[in-house]
This record gives sequence, C-alpha cells and structure tokens, in this order.
Amino acid sequence: MDNIEEQVLELVREQAGIDSHEICLNSKFEDLNLDSVAIVELVFLLEETFKISIPFEGVDESDLKRNFHTVSSLINHLKEILKKID
Repeated sequence: MDNIEEQVLELVREQAGIDSHEICLNSKFEDLNLDSVAIVELVFLLEETFKISIPFEGVDESDLKRNFHTVSSLINHLKEILKKID
C-alpha cells in the first residue's frame, strides 16, 4: 500500500469514526455510513492534506456517488489529479 492510500484510508477512518481495520480499498462509502455531505467534507480534507483542488462544484449527488463510491475510486481520482500536477 502506498503513502497516498494510507493517508486516504486514515482520513476516511476519521470521517467515518470507525477503526481502520474495518475499512479496505473496496469499502463503499454508503456501507461506512458516509453520505454526500460527509463525502464533500472528506474531499475538503483531501484538498487540504494534498494541497490540491478537487473539482466537484456543480456535481449533483448521483454523480458524486458514482465518482466517489468506494475508497479505491476516491484514491484513483486523487492520483489522477496528482499526476496532472507533477
């Protein structure tokens, strides 16, 4: 597991308020009881942590859930953004 994955898992754990052993890359946010508001808050934490901007303004809830439905989908999206910055 790389550093980005570890950091994201830790932030998800904090946001969900559960033990990190209960979270894996395939965990769905809805199964972790993270609604769209909690996902947006998580995105803000990621932006702050990684010093990036994750564009999601104007994205409706169904798009948000489709693009950020699992921990791994969020990590993949984050890695794509970080690649463009490098």
